[in-house]
Amino acid sequence: MKKQLKKTVKCVMASICLLSGISFNSSMIEAAFAQQANAKDYQNHVYKTQIQYAVDHKLMWLFPDGNFRPEQPITQADLVAGLVNAKALTAGTAVEGLPAGHWAKIFYERAKKDGILDDVAINPNKVLTREEASLLMNNAWKSMYSRLRDKRQVYSDIAVGNGWIPKKAGKFANGVPTSTSDGLGTVTRGEEAAALYLLNKDVKDTKIGEEIALKFHNSLKSSNGYLVGTVPTMQGKDIRLIIRLKNQNVESYYGGAVKVNASQVDYMAFSVKNSGQAKLLAYYTYNSGTNLTRTNSR
Repeated sequence: MKKQLKKTVKCVMASICLLSGISFNSSMIEAAFAQQANAKDYQNHVYKTQIQYAVDHKLMWLFPDGNFRPEQPITQADLVAGLVNAKALTAGTAVEGLPAGHWAKIFYERAKKDGILDDVAINPNKVLTREEASLLMNNAWKSMYSRLRDKRQVYSDIAVGNGWIPKKAGKFANGVPTSTSDGLGTVTRGEEAAALYLLNKDVKDTKIGEEIALKFHNSLKSSNGYLVGTVPTMQGKDIRLIIRLKNQNVESYYGGAVKVNASQVDYMAFSVKNSGQAKLLAYYTYNSGTNLTRTNSR
C-alpha cells in the first residue's frame, strides 16, 4: 500500500514538474514522505508526554498536517472542549450566546451542566488570558474539591498553585506585578494539554476512590450494638478508617474487619489516597456510630 502510494505520488509530482519545467528526481519523493513522517512538532517539547496523552485519549487533536502546534494560544472553545473531554461529560443543557452552528456547541452544553461555565462570558473564538483560562479550569475541578467552590479574585494564582498552568512572571488581571502567576498572558496548546492530563488523571483516580469509599460504606452495619464493616485494600492505594471514641481515644484501620461499640463512636473519617501522595481521592465523615449517614468532605 505504501509502495503504491509512493508510486502514485511520484507520478503526480513528475507531471507537475514537467509542466512547470522543474527538474525532478526520486529523492524529492523520499524527502516529502520523510517530512510527513516527522511532521509532529512536539517531539522535543517540554510537555511531549502530556501532549501525546491528550492526543491518544482524544482530549485534544492533531491538525491535518500531523502537527499539534504546542505554542499556539488557545481560544475559549478550545479549552471548553478539552475540559469536557477530560471529564468525559455526556449530559448537557442549552447555552445561549453561541454563534449558530458553532463546532463547539455540544461541548458548551455539557460544560454548562457541569458548572464549567459558571461566571464565564460566552465568547468561543476569544483567545484566553491566563486568568480567564484559570477560571474555567477552577470550575472544572471544583466539582471534585470543595475547597475550590468559593469565589476568588485571582484564579491564575490558584491554577499555578495547583500545577494546572506553569509559573510565569507578569501581572495579575488587575495589573499588580507578580513573579509567578501572570494573569494577562495567554495559554498555549501545550500548556492546555498539561492541564487536561492532570484533570483526566484526577477524574479517573477520583472514580476509583469513590468506588472504594462506597464499598466500605455499603459494608457498614449496626449489629447487636456494634458497628461492623470492612475496610477494603487495594495495591497502590492508601485506604484508612479513623475512629475517634467518646473517651477521645483514636483507632485506625488500614484494611480488614472493623468491630466497635457503636454507642462509643464520636466521629469517623474514611479516606482514600494514592500511596505516597497527599491528595485525597475520597474523604467521607460520619458524626457517630449509630447514624451511618456520611458526608462528602473532600
